[in-house]
Amino acid sequence: MPIPCSCGSFLSLGAMGICCSKAAAGELDDEGGFPWMHDDFFLHHLWNDARVSMHTKQGWKGANQDAMTVCQDFAGHKGQIFCGVFDGHGPLGREVARRVRDTLPTKLSSSLKLKTEEDPSSNTNLDSFGKSDSTSLSDTSDENQLLSTWKNIFLKTFEDVDEELRQHPGIDCICSGATAVTVVRQGDHLLIANLGDSRAVLCTRDSKDRLIPVQLTTDLKPDLPSELARILNCKGRVFAMDDEPDVPRLWLPDQDAPGLAMARAFGDFCLKNHGLICTPEVYYRKLSEKDEFLVLATDGIWDVLSNKEVVKIVSSATDHSKAAKQLIDRAVRAWRRKYPTSMVDDCAAVCLFLNREESLLGPAPADVKPPPRAVSFTGSFRKVLSGGEASAEEGTMWRALEGVARVNSVIRLPRIGRVLSWRRRSASQDEDEDDQD
Repeated sequence: MPIPCSCGSFLSLGAMGICCSKAAAGELDDEGGFPWMHDDFFLHHLWNDARVSMHTKQGWKGANQDAMTVCQDFAGHKGQIFCGVFDGHGPLGREVARRVRDTLPTKLSSSLKLKTEEDPSSNTNLDSFGKSDSTSLSDTSDENQLLSTWKNIFLKTFEDVDEELRQHPGIDCICSGATAVTVVRQGDHLLIANLGDSRAVLCTRDSKDRLIPVQLTTDLKPDLPSELARILNCKGRVFAMDDEPDVPRLWLPDQDAPGLAMARAFGDFCLKNHGLICTPEVYYRKLSEKDEFLVLATDGIWDVLSNKEVVKIVSSATDHSKAAKQLIDRAVRAWRRKYPTSMVDDCAAVCLFLNREESLLGPAPADVKPPPRAVSFTGSFRKVLSGGEASAEEGTMWRALEGVARVNSVIRLPRIGRVLSWRRRSASQDEDEDDQD
């Protein structure tokens, strides 16, 4: 059902892990379902309002633990937009990611409004800051002041969200958590907050007018020198398993668990005293006319596609309102090609196009009529019950580790069921793609 939110009109597609602002109350309904599989109307609406393309696809490990959100006129500022992608992990990772998706923008919006009320001269309204007669963003000191103000707000908000998860009566976050990469865009200003190993990449043009990627965030992996030093100082351990030597993981001091593949995250409170933190890294960028679009995506994309490949795929999409879907489809193919013995990871991407002009991107999709109401596919999602058991009627279940897992955490839980043959599934999907081509 529509969720009221202080960041503006805010709608939830619970089944797909998506929230989107600026839609009419009758268009979305978690009980009756949303026509995501007939999504031309939805994508057209989102594209026209915010120049945003977003998509997610469930991997082969069980319930989709990725979530996304887009809020327009964020915190009451006209034209300001908030975007985020969230990657859950662990037995209740899906619930954690969706809780963060729903609470983070609300709390951030409230913090921004409170800051403005307490100090009207604060630099939280990026557009007003840029137009101020007494400041110039070309001045390094002013940029530092802006970044410092927003950094404090982001840090406090992320801490509040993490503390709420700690006290949540219905979500056990001891060995479950979520990463987040978020952006606030106001005019020519970008503020990015990153927690974990999702990533933000900007497509811009070089001096020869060629499209190139600029990675705006750092993948906060456990073996990153600064992260490793903190973890070791807190008695945590970092090492990779024999069957995936390129995936360093964070472990408890005296147990080979939970094997977290990032150094910062919401939740995962068993590791919060051993080096894991919920403090995001915050970045600022002043946009220029050369900047074309921004891609926020979970690690299911970046594990198999380079920044350059992502920029090429998104920029070459014939319909940019569906660029995120095309990106994820290509990532799934890359998973099956590069890691044939691994289960494809969940993927989620938000593509924020920065220019209203259509010189590079082509015209927006033509007007389309709303599609017929689809049958509900929300249903009952898989949940891990006490003792690692899951409801037999719910089919595919969350799995801690099967084969070469490449999962975000490998917490040792009892095996609960078998995975469908990846060979059979891969062959079936390849046939489907060939038919579509």
